Amino acid sequence: MTEIKAVLSTPAILSTFCKYTRPYLFRWLLCLCPYQVAQQDTTAGTVPSGLPSISLEQAVALYESGQKDQAREAFLRILDDRPEEPVVLFHLGHLDPDREAAEQYFLMVLLHGPDHALADDALLEVSRIHLAMERHDEAVDACNRLLSAYPDTDLEDEVRFLLGQALLAGRRPELSRMVFQQLLSSEPDSTLVRPARLAIAESYRAQEDFIEAARQYLKFEIDFQGFEGLATVLWEAGQCLEAAGRIVEAGFVYQRLIKQYPDSPEANRARVERPLPE
Repeated sequence: MTEIKAVLSTPAILSTFCKYTRPYLFRWLLCLCPYQVAQQDTTAGTVPSGLPSISLEQAVALYESGQKDQAREAFLRILDDRPEEPVVLFHLGHLDPDREAAEQYFLMVLLHGPDHALADDALLEVSRIHLAMERHDEAVDACNRLLSAYPDTDLEDEVRFLLGQALLAGRRPELSRMVFQQLLSSEPDSTLVRPARLAIAESYRAQEDFIEAARQYLKFEIDFQGFEGLATVLWEAGQCLEAAGRIVEAGFVYQRLIKQYPDSPEANRARVERPLPE
């Protein structure tokens, strides 16, 4: 989950560019869910009146301490009096296990508080929900909206990575590779370097360029020595070489996999299922 920003109510600082992109964000929200967003019933699931009052800070503290049920009850109580409070809506989105219901909470953050400090986080969560529900085009659209409407967001790396994932899952491997390569060029020290590199390899695989995919996988042995996922990477490289008809080379890769990671599930599969050189 995206780290919750410390400022709960201070609006994010907006660039001049944001002034002009924000109206398009409004239109997009209304087109995306014309009825649910505008008419969402925030009273559903409210708690009985007469209970002791609780502050927003106390509710957030419950959430951050892991007391999810108590936090949800507290946020719902606050929502009775403050139905458009972005902090409440944002946290309820994280607390609702139903993805579609969670999406509505995050969309209401954007509708009622587009300039709030949590607005970009909320739109990122909408993008994640779209991707998880295999609504790939909508995920791409949401990511692009975020980058356009919030150019100063500190979530840019995560958004670009998610955009690349959505493009790859939506069978647009060339575009996804461009996004991942852009991420690597702009943020070479990002924690997303390894997953972005793996995604680039997968983009070649999706295009059935198996030789280049294998080459990208095998570069991990050099660039990320000691990386705990190398057994899986070697397995994928062998798979790609096999798909390219390079059976002998694949056998050498499987042999290296077995030697270096003898107890891994991938090594066990290689012993049983795959050809090894004599």
